[in-house]
Amino acid sequence: MAKIIVIEIGKSIVGAVIRHLGKPYAVVSYPREVHMSEFKKILKEAYEKITDACSNNDEVWIILSGPLALVFQLGQLIGLDNKNIKVLQYYNGEYHIVPDVSKDELVK
Repeated sequence: MAKIIVIEIGKSIVGAVIRHLGKPYAVVSYPREVHMSEFKKILKEAYEKITDACSNNDEVWIILSGPLALVFQLGQLIGLDNKNIKVLQYYNGEYHIVPDVSKDELVK
């Protein structure tokens, strides 16, 4: 089974994740509005939990709720090359793995 990491900023989603997918491996939780000055601290915490989860080459599922700019920065830190990481999206009452995309696919 994949290791589930929940990153929730502003709105708490961990309860829904537990109901649908089970107990997460790790949670980064700031269930309040955060200031941009906090982004670096939050990114560090999230990045450390993600890299820890990936340490044994396990599949990692990331479920995110938070400011788009912070989520984008986290994506930049992780990059496109880690194929063991999957992002999940809540849609029509359940979580779905978002299909992988590569730079090559986008420039054809």
